[in-house]
Amino acid sequence: MWRRWLFLVLGGALFTPYAVFGWVVVPLAVPSLASMADVVFVCVAMASVFVAIVLSSLAPVVRTVEGALAVLLLGGPAADLVVARAQTWTERRRAAAWYLLHTVVGALVSLLSVVTPVVVIPLIASWAGGRAVTPVGASEVSVPQAWAPLVALALVAVLACAVWAAGSAAARTAPSLLGPGPAARFAALERRAAELHERNRLATELHDSLGHALTVITLQAGAARTVLHTDPAFVEEALHAVERTGRTAAADLDHVLGMLREDAGTRAPQSTLAELDALLASHRETGLPVTLAVEGDLSRLPAVVSREVYRVIQEGLTNVQRHAGTVPTSVHLVLAGAQLKAEVHNAAPPDRVVHHRRGGGHGLEGVRQRVRLLGGQVESGADGHGWRLLVTVPTGARR
Repeated sequence: MWRRWLFLVLGGALFTPYAVFGWVVVPLAVPSLASMADVVFVCVAMASVFVAIVLSSLAPVVRTVEGALAVLLLGGPAADLVVARAQTWTERRRAAAWYLLHTVVGALVSLLSVVTPVVVIPLIASWAGGRAVTPVGASEVSVPQAWAPLVALALVAVLACAVWAAGSAAARTAPSLLGPGPAARFAALERRAAELHERNRLATELHDSLGHALTVITLQAGAARTVLHTDPAFVEEALHAVERTGRTAAADLDHVLGMLREDAGTRAPQSTLAELDALLASHRETGLPVTLAVEGDLSRLPAVVSREVYRVIQEGLTNVQRHAGTVPTSVHLVLAGAQLKAEVHNAAPPDRVVHHRRGGGHGLEGVRQRVRLLGGQVESGADGHGWRLLVTVPTGARR
């Protein structure tokens, strides 16, 4: 209640310079107004005040300050108000209406706040002395002795009701007049959807990269442990592979976390098909016999296609290591026309049949999401001789 009363009084204070402009500056600038009828003079003065208020409300700082005051003092529905710069004339008109109401209603409440104690205090003081009168201008108005307390209480109640009603109305109206319009809200929703999409992409990126790294490190460590005392040279090479894989994973992690920061000026470059040989080499070091066949010039691929297909192959090889072990595996890429086909095929383990859950795990779901965003297709499943993952993407696809 008190904060809303302060908000209204501030509106009255803001109204004062406009009143001086309309009632003093304008008559001085147009002397002929003095000879006009009182009604015309009042109408011209008030029109000047309203025009000045509306024009000044178009300044961006006015909308910002009004929004801050509404959030700080009004509370209620206005507490969560977010005020941005007006983007359309509709938003500017709503802001002008708000500023006009704030100053005019604030001036009326301020006037009532000044008049009420001026009337009530002398009335109560004179009533206590046996003669209930209150000053009105240069004269005095008598009030029946028995009615004086009720009149004083009624005046205070009127002021309180005026403050409560005006403050509540302002708190309810602020979001619609100062808040964003439909276009701004739609733009904000689009930005939010883009942010969520980017975060989901980064989560998939991190899952694929770290999943691959952990799989390679686990296999290398396990192999090194089994020959720890019999083949020191192999153990040393395995530890070097663990070190290289860990550094690569740390670089990928730094890259992803850097993209989540607002100031990410130094970001590690994302892996593309140009680093495919290094990816396969890291798996060969774990004992996976993987071969590569490429048809076409992969260097002319769009960066987004090269990057996402690299991650698809990385996920495919990681799944081979997890589910089938070190079995013969082939990677085949064919770039023909406007399509790129990438296939990861592994033989079935000699001691067990390859079983993958229908629909795939989180890794295959990430592959489907990547390929879907590129406008391509995914095929995966057992083919009688092992497991086959095939993706087909248009080379001109945009995410």
